[in-house]
Amino acid sequence: MTRLKRLRPIALALIVTASLLGCSDDEANTFAVTFTPSGTAAAPRAIKLVQKSKSGGRVVVSVVIGGPDTNLDMYSFAFDVKIGDPSKLRFVDGSDAPGNALVAFAGQTIESIVGLGTLPGGGTDQSTVVIGVSKLGGGLGNGVAGASAVIVDLAFDVRSAGTTTLTIAGSGGNPPRVFDSGGSVIGTITFDAAAASVSGASTGGGSGGY
Repeated sequence: MTRLKRLRPIALALIVTASLLGCSDDEANTFAVTFTPSGTAAAPRAIKLVQKSKSGGRVVVSVVIGGPDTNLDMYSFAFDVKIGDPSKLRFVDGSDAPGNALVAFAGQTIESIVGLGTLPGGGTDQSTVVIGVSKLGGGLGNGVAGASAVIVDLAFDVRSAGTTTLTIAGSGGNPPRVFDSGGSVIGTITFDAAAASVSGASTGGGSGGY
């Protein structure tokens, strides 16, 4: 099976017909946001959520893998991030950016395909961010050279005051997975099962929710 064929089911799962509901940047800025990571310790071959930056009611969350471990052959990632209460937090459509966990060798490119999931009866699942990050173009995967590496960055906006969880989960009925260059799951890489949390507080100047 080619790399592109492996990525295609991920891409198809991300194609949704409903538009993303959300707020403008001005509305997001009527909130202050606080991100609290899970208590799970960083470790080689362990994937978890950490804060990259925040401004107003927007927080950018990095999905990171611990290192160093240059013996890995990472080629693609497939997982979801679950928002515990989507009335309090939304994923910012188009905000995803692949990080430095995958390194493009000669002839390779790196692509992230990220979007909201779909509900069983149709429509958009505001609580599920479906994520695929992969090399394309054949060749080998790579390991982690430093203490950590970023798989993908994701932005979230506060929708209303309060606290919700962010949790890494499986996708399409499968557990969260990392594939090597041969298409096999790398079973020694683990995903944090504990939840991070995001809290929003109103700073005034808006309706306090939408």
